[in-house]
Amino acid sequence: MNMKRLMALIALASPAALAQTPSEGNIPAPGLFDSQILCSSQLPPMPPMPTNVPDGATASQLDTAIGMGSNVIVDDDVLDDLGFVIPPGGSNCGQGEGEDAFTVADQGTVAVDLAEGYSALLPKFMAAYGDPDNAADTGTAGALAQARATLERAEADDTTSASRLSSLRAALTRAQEAHTAARAEFNAIASGEIDDATVNPVYAAAVAEWMAKTAVTQAIGDYNAAVLNTNRFQNSVDALSYAGYVPLGNSELIGNVIVDVGGVPTVNLARLREYANADGSNVATANADGVYNTSSSNFDAAGNLVAPNRLTDGELETVSQSTAVARVRSNLDDRKAALAALQQLQTDNLNALLQPVINEGVRRAQLEVNHYEMQLQNALADTTNQNPVSTDNPNTPENEAAPFSIASRHADNVTASNSRVTAEAVLRAAVADREAATQNVIDQFSSPGSFYQQLVSRRTALQTAADKAVTDASEDGATPSKALTDAAAAAATALENAQATQASYLSLADDPDSPVLDLIDTLVATDGDDGQALVDAISQTWDNTADNAQDIGALTAVDDPETEEDETGPITANANAIEALSADTDEGAEADGPITANRKAIEANDGEIESLGGRVTQNETDIDTLQEDTDMNTGMIATNAGNITANAGNIAGNANNIVANSGRIGYNAGNIATNAGNIATNVGLIGQNAATLVQHGAFIDRNAGHIAFNSERIGANAAALTLHGGMISDNRHMIGELSSDLDMVRAGVAASIALSRMPSIDGGGISFGAGTFAGEFAYAVGFQKKLGLTSFDIGVTSSGGEIGAGVGVGVKFWD
Repeated sequence: MNMKRLMALIALASPAALAQTPSEGNIPAPGLFDSQILCSSQLPPMPPMPTNVPDGATASQLDTAIGMGSNVIVDDDVLDDLGFVIPPGGSNCGQGEGEDAFTVADQGTVAVDLAEGYSALLPKFMAAYGDPDNAADTGTAGALAQARATLERAEADDTTSASRLSSLRAALTRAQEAHTAARAEFNAIASGEIDDATVNPVYAAAVAEWMAKTAVTQAIGDYNAAVLNTNRFQNSVDALSYAGYVPLGNSELIGNVIVDVGGVPTVNLARLREYANADGSNVATANADGVYNTSSSNFDAAGNLVAPNRLTDGELETVSQSTAVARVRSNLDDRKAALAALQQLQTDNLNALLQPVINEGVRRAQLEVNHYEMQLQNALADTTNQNPVSTDNPNTPENEAAPFSIASRHADNVTASNSRVTAEAVLRAAVADREAATQNVIDQFSSPGSFYQQLVSRRTALQTAADKAVTDASEDGATPSKALTDAAAAAATALENAQATQASYLSLADDPDSPVLDLIDTLVATDGDDGQALVDAISQTWDNTADNAQDIGALTAVDDPETEEDETGPITANANAIEALSADTDEGAEADGPITANRKAIEANDGEIESLGGRVTQNETDIDTLQEDTDMNTGMIATNAGNITANAGNIAGNANNIVANSGRIGYNAGNIATNAGNIATNVGLIGQNAATLVQHGAFIDRNAGHIAFNSERIGANAAALTLHGGMISDNRHMIGELSSDLDMVRAGVAASIALSRMPSIDGGGISFGAGTFAGEFAYAVGFQKKLGLTSFDIGVTSSGGEIGAGVGVGVKFWD
């Protein structure tokens, strides 16, 4: 609605306008809309929109029904909402039933005519196109499709006899003729054509809605079939066994670390510490042959994932077993859920001391997920024939001996799953189209233009039927009865009245900028409430237009020379005042109008502006002097910039020290927690050790003899150690030299980074850079100068006590 219409509507609907006494105007009586208000008030409440997410909900009704795509849609309430259509009986001038049926005495001829026409439309539609709930098996369209399909199958079968083909072709012809006749009978009501181009918009909207429901019904059937087919193949795959399955030896992640609390996976922190091997005792161990014992953990001391293995013929091999695919999939799903719970804890945790344990738990859980993911993929790729049947029964169409494997059944399942996804997309689109079609029906019933077109269409059909009854009676040689001729005359009169009513409405709605259209919408939307006042307000306002014209004339009136009275209107007075403001005389500024006086003053100011030119020149000289001072400040700024760079290097060094100290603090905090546990453990061990000291005394005496023997061996070892000591000293000296060289290399890398980070300055200038590498920090200062086509670049850097420098020259040969 544009601003003009909005302002008019507000003005006409204001209390002042509504309070005016209605008078004779050029707006027909509000009763023009009574029949439409009666019918539109029968509109059902807001119909269900299954694709919309209700307020406060997280999913739409359709999303919930589809879920993960593994369940068919069979709930009657859901099916009714998905395929909802405006009911032709009892709503929207539908005929109704029992006490709700429309009668001429209660609702008038308009409502009854429309009710009968709308209620008769659906049966005619179903006769031609079938029941929207089962279009494939009903209606002449369904019969025609079945006849065509039967003939196509027979023609494709070489054994079909000629007589059988002839009979089927004749049946197809009869089905086509029946469908053509049903469509013609339906179109006679559905279109209700006034001429070759005008079609009943309400009936057209209803037909589109029923067609949309038919599409929803078919889409639900296709979706359910696709779900059942996918589930069938999924179950078939899950029932097969995979012989090469390698499960991990320990399952503490499931049920111990991650426990189910009210259906929510929850982390047991004490078990998580064991799983992450926080105390270093929970590891998988290997014997001398390399065979791992994974009963305690799936990870070795280095945190690597290991699977159970065994020694066979001198070779280590992974232990595998035969397991149903369903179990393989279940194990993977369990570990994915456990990983998700740990990752959530990793995100939510606020305890810095616990974070390393959580991070390690997440890492290990991810490795387990990766392992089981690979096991499932290996299983689904298994091509081993698992069909135990070796003989095909010649009396059945299927080949019972055809080989099948996990891989082949999985491929079938993928194909079925893709079909299910496509069927779901089609279903979603069909439901959305049906919702739009339903809304269009409501919009058409709420539109006065569509309503009156529907009335004219219906009464045209009634007149055609009445005239045909008279004609049929005459063709039989009999004189038409008075009842038939009276009915034909009444139908003609009713049509004329409908056409006149439609013309009255069109005359009101002819101006797109008129507020009448908005007021009509208000009438329909409120079932007629306040409609009388709104329409009367329009009548009164239009009657007042003439008064407004007189008021405008008074505003622009001028004095009549023949009368002595002052008749000047406000607008004319304003025009005279404007003329006085711009008056121009030769009698001086006091006689001129204010606007003219200002213009002359501006011209005088122009001379004064010229005298200011000399002052501007003096200012330019002062600016030159200031520029010299500015140049001096620029040099000082450059010096300060060097100092700032040096400070930046010091700050960066301090920042590295802070980061290093932070890491040591975190590390020490972990060690403190570990030591606290060790102290508690050692207290118990000390008590145990006291009891064993006496026993150890005897062992000490025995060891004394051993010590004497070992003393001789120690003397021999001492001589060897002296020799080795010299060699170790030489090695240390060489390592020291290498370490010094390595520090210099790191410093050189940091210096290179510092030099490379200095930005290029267009036209020349000073630039600064800094860099760090492996604990070494460097800074660099560069000077750039551009002389004509030649550019010079000099850089100096310092790192690790060493100074480096570089120079570059560039010459520009072309643009």
